[in-house]
Amino acid sequence: MSTSLKDQLLKAGLVKKKDVQKTAKKKAPSVPKKARNKASEATLRAQRAMLDKAKKDKALNEKRKAEAERKARYAQIKQLVDGGKLDRKKGETAFNFPFKKKIKTIYVTDEQHKLLSKQQVTIISMDNELFEIVPKKVAEQVAKREPQRIINISSSSDTPSANDPYADYEIPDDLIW
Repeated sequence: MSTSLKDQLLKAGLVKKKDVQKTAKKKAPSVPKKARNKASEATLRAQRAMLDKAKKDKALNEKRKAEAERKARYAQIKQLVDGGKLDRKKGETAFNFPFKKKIKTIYVTDEQHKLLSKQQVTIISMDNELFEIVPKKVAEQVAKREPQRIINISSSSDTPSANDPYADYEIPDDLIW
């Protein structure tokens, strides 16, 4: 009983066979070629915009992820340093060291100065103007996370050059410069 509407109309005599054939030949109104091109151009632009947005979103997500990882590393380093730093509150002796092509000064106790001279403790840069003294074990843990925070206080004069006139002279450990 699934006869089509046109068959039912023919049986009822409401339409003639010629009319049914005419309507079968007629197609839906076709879209002009220019309109089809405009529509395809619009869809291409929309697709490009979606791809650009996806790329921007991906780059933003990667940037946020990198920032979150950096903050997590800083928190770990801060926790390590806070747990192992040496107390410098009673420090009266100035200790100078190179940092980013400048000479920085921190005040330490006499014992801490000796330890720094013998390189038994290390200076860690928390921020550009905040420095802490930590034991070698803590410095090694920090170096695993961010090696640029470790300040190398050994001078380059440990290995004398060939034309250094003072190569034969030993530098005393208690020298304060």
